[in-house]
Amino acid sequence: MSIRVAIENQPEFFTNLDVLRGQVLLSLSRNEQIGAIIVKLEGESVTALGVPPDTLGGPHGYGAPQRYPGQSDHVLYENHKILYKIAQVFPEESASPMPGPRSLPPGQHRFNFSFKFPFNNACSDPAAMARIGGLAGPGGFGSGGLFGVGGGIRVMDGSRQLLYKHVTKTLPPSFTGFPGEAEIRYYIKVTIQRPGMFKENWRHQMGLKFLPIEPPRPPKTSHEAYARRPFAFLPRTPPGQASKRKSGFLSGWHGHLHLPNSGNHPPESPTVDGKMDLGASQPPSIEMSARLPHPAIVTCNKPIPLRLIAKKLVPVDAEVYLVALQVDLVGKTMIRAQDLINTETTRWIVVSKTGLSIPVSQPGDEVGKEVVVPNSVWNDAPLPNTVMPSFKTCNLG
Repeated sequence: MSIRVAIENQPEFFTNLDVLRGQVLLSLSRNEQIGAIIVKLEGESVTALGVPPDTLGGPHGYGAPQRYPGQSDHVLYENHKILYKIAQVFPEESASPMPGPRSLPPGQHRFNFSFKFPFNNACSDPAAMARIGGLAGPGGFGSGGLFGVGGGIRVMDGSRQLLYKHVTKTLPPSFTGFPGEAEIRYYIKVTIQRPGMFKENWRHQMGLKFLPIEPPRPPKTSHEAYARRPFAFLPRTPPGQASKRKSGFLSGWHGHLHLPNSGNHPPESPTVDGKMDLGASQPPSIEMSARLPHPAIVTCNKPIPLRLIAKKLVPVDAEVYLVALQVDLVGKTMIRAQDLINTETTRWIVVSKTGLSIPVSQPGDEVGKEVVVPNSVWNDAPLPNTVMPSFKTCNLG
């Protein structure tokens, strides 16, 4: 006996409103009594969070957490059936009911099935969840007998979903970023019911990848989101003080940058022995501005639509160069399991370059002049395809 699922023209990812067509291929080496063959299209959003020790047993404690077989104590679980579709492929639902199971001869048998992916998650519909349950069998859903003798297959108990908090959102993407803590998976499940007191049902499962439809993007505008940060070099060492240093560093502008003490004002002149040294020259100071189109939307496998602008802040005749650049993308995932909430942070290094020599300020530039950094520095670094699209579902987002 062997069971296999064949998907017609299977893409790398399914999306909303796609029609999934396939066949259940059942190979038998002898005659078998089959009660029913059920195919399910399922999606689960599962979270698990450990209860902090200081919150157990207190006046506001969580009490005894929900437990599943094989799981440790003091862990809260939440499993949302975001997608649940079921079809009976043998005997066909349109066929006339028979009092007992049917016999299949040796050989390979094919059973067609098809499902259409919905747009929104299923667990947010309490009426649909309340209707799910009972047994499915040759006489249609809801028929069956004791120990499967009558040909029944138990389906999901939707009443459990009524105990959770739900939101109505677009189906979330497949997600395995935090194994054991948060996962979203999609499956095709096949159950072949074998009537009899001591016969086990045959089961087969096949994973699928799902990506939701991207919502319509707003029209492009000239608006930009930005972040500004001033930088100032360390002051030049006065010539008379260079010999007093114990170290052998050469005098000149140091390559390290630091933030001024307050605001966007340039730093004051350096002091010697607590007094203002009027002979020392003022260090250069610039303001770097990072800008993105508003609203900021980034796309996998494409470069970030970033603009970097340097602005001169003080009237200093000195050259300033951009020598290194690193661009990180930071993602935050909210994970909820019943009354517990945890936020996980993930960081992707998109661009990391050193040894650059890009002028951002020249001696003859006036104060306030802006210099745009060429985007060729980061245009050859597309966003990695491991970045998850933004989504929100009942216990993840």
